[in-house]
Amino acid sequence: MSLPIEYPVLSHSELSGLVNLVSPRLIGSRIERVYVPSVLEHPDGFFKREWALDLYHPSSGSSVLELSLRPKACGIIFHAKRSLKPGSAGTRSGFDLSLHKYLTGGKIVSISTIENDRVVSIEIQNSSLLFSLDLYLIPAKPSGVLTEQNASGGSSLLSSTDQRETYDQPKPRTLTPEALAKIPYRMERISTVEIYEKLWEVAKREDAFFLRKHLLSQTLLIESKTIQKKIASLELQLQESRLSPDWQTFGALLQAHLYQKPRPLNGFYELLDYETNAIRKIPADPKLDLKTQLERFFHLAKRNKKRLLETQERIDSLAEKKTLTDKKLKQVQLATEISELQALEPKKVEGLKGKSREQVSEFSGKHYVSKEGLTILSGRNLTENLQLTFKIARGNDLWFHVKGKPGAHTVVLLPPKRTASLDTLLDAAEVCILHSGGKDWGKTEVDYTYRKFVKKIKNQTDVSYTHNKTLAVTPNPERLKRLFAHDPV
Repeated sequence: MSLPIEYPVLSHSELSGLVNLVSPRLIGSRIERVYVPSVLEHPDGFFKREWALDLYHPSSGSSVLELSLRPKACGIIFHAKRSLKPGSAGTRSGFDLSLHKYLTGGKIVSISTIENDRVVSIEIQNSSLLFSLDLYLIPAKPSGVLTEQNASGGSSLLSSTDQRETYDQPKPRTLTPEALAKIPYRMERISTVEIYEKLWEVAKREDAFFLRKHLLSQTLLIESKTIQKKIASLELQLQESRLSPDWQTFGALLQAHLYQKPRPLNGFYELLDYETNAIRKIPADPKLDLKTQLERFFHLAKRNKKRLLETQERIDSLAEKKTLTDKKLKQVQLATEISELQALEPKKVEGLKGKSREQVSEFSGKHYVSKEGLTILSGRNLTENLQLTFKIARGNDLWFHVKGKPGAHTVVLLPPKRTASLDTLLDAAEVCILHSGGKDWGKTEVDYTYRKFVKKIKNQTDVSYTHNKTLAVTPNPERLKRLFAHDPV
């Protein structure tokens, strides 16, 4: 992906002018700490190959020197105030650790540029040692080198961003007058330190916003395509199920002729269809007696009907999810503010230790967040109920069901050693009533227990549960409104 934002990268003459501006503010400053600065708009929370030096000058106070060695986005930026914060997720590279180890507590004694080259050299005195930080601000391939100056006038390589093994101090370059004339000098970029700082910050924030927007768009696009593939697969299954033999009719025909005790011939029963007065051939298993064969036909008919119903429910749920995903994708593409993207990004799900994030995110039922930040999931049909209760929920998650009626399974995902407040219990109970069709029931009793006390009844789709407590809940429109406002699906 190409960089969409143009950073105010400087030519060597512009760089020299900027260094002349910041030099009086930097020389004599003590380096208090080195860190990777946070960037709110960035999807990772920080840019790689960026560092910040917190400084303190006896006369001017606190400031920050930002260093960027990113391709097409390299530079040094001086902030007169402590406007940057450490990124908690920032990775610590070997070069970063070396800067922290050797420069923290040191004092900047000089900053200069190499003549006719985009190289800034910063000298730092730390105790009796002298270090040199050379920054190659070449847009195509920026790099940084940290060396220790020897008493003999030489230097030893401590660390570099490009993992080089040897290093020679950069020397001035000689350019012809014609070459010098072609090098730009844009005064509007470096007329003051503050102007350049503002230009850089605008570009950086726009860049981070674009990356975040692009990542979220790609995530939603992939999700939409994945859902569509699942729908296509389920539609194929549905078509195959519809083309399966009419087991119900076979069973009814055999039942009507059961008193005649028909015998199979060449693997088929030949029976008179009283509705059409035609002889119909239905398959016969020679290993089964008539009663068992009849039970087998009706069992297959019931199984196929259930499969058709569950497959269609799954298709409808996925189609609804795809519609919502496509709607989000359009909203992301139109977003112009970071707050708009944050509202569309997946919410952080509490209580997922030992659970699959992908499994929860792919759950086609409803997702909510309680007032205290706990995730509430609710099924809306048999398939979603069983998936939620027996594949997603874990033993100590809270499980809810309307008392004495068929309805939605609802689960509160609990982090380890965490309990749910009464507010969360009421939130989950209201969700359970809503998706059980009880919006207008008035005061309703809802049972809740730990998931480990919920069992599936053998050879049935129903469940049983024990150790339950009961809440008497009257639906509260304000509570539901708050829950819907935090529904990420």
